[in-house]
Amino acid sequence: MYNTTFIKYFYLFILFCAMFIVIYNEVTETTGFKFITGIQALLVCIFLFQLLNDGSKHLKALRIDVPETPFTRSDNISIPLFWVIVPSIVMQLISSVYVTITTDVVQKKYNRLKLNREDRYRLNMYKFMFMIATITVLFLIFSYCNDFIGGANASNFAGSYKTLLLISFITSIILPGINLFISKRFSKLQFSMTD
Repeated sequence: MYNTTFIKYFYLFILFCAMFIVIYNEVTETTGFKFITGIQALLVCIFLFQLLNDGSKHLKALRIDVPETPFTRSDNISIPLFWVIVPSIVMQLISSVYVTITTDVVQKKYNRLKLNREDRYRLNMYKFMFMIATITVLFLIFSYCNDFIGGANASNFAGSYKTLLLISFITSIILPGINLFISKRFSKLQFSMTD
């Protein structure tokens, strides 16, 4: 039988791709941020429900084997995937709420998204990093859903796949944090606007 647990995330990925196109249009930018916040909230809910029903979540971990040397014994490091996935999607949700509220306030005030050069740069950096972070988190969710079936662990993976997982881990930790910082600074815009 086929494993179909990832299909719901694939449908969310298609919705994210459509919204990534929408947020790069000046007319639909604020509406796109609202939909992205909704889709991100749906992603958080779906993954948390899956996590609550998963009895083997601690076994789904990136395992890095440390070889034996004359000075150290052989050992391994296991990092459960959900330790990275859950904080990343929650930080992405919080940052998308900040950006949605700020762009909505600016849109209501000026009837368009009127930003100075620095704020436009922040918003464009946020958009780009949000796309990259979403793709890497969905890749980790794909690995969580499909790669650990039947008691398989990360020691059976090829070295290049482990490296890709490690890069996704690092990206999924760093980019949502940077996005949260950018969106928090961007959200201060709504308090500094004048009539």
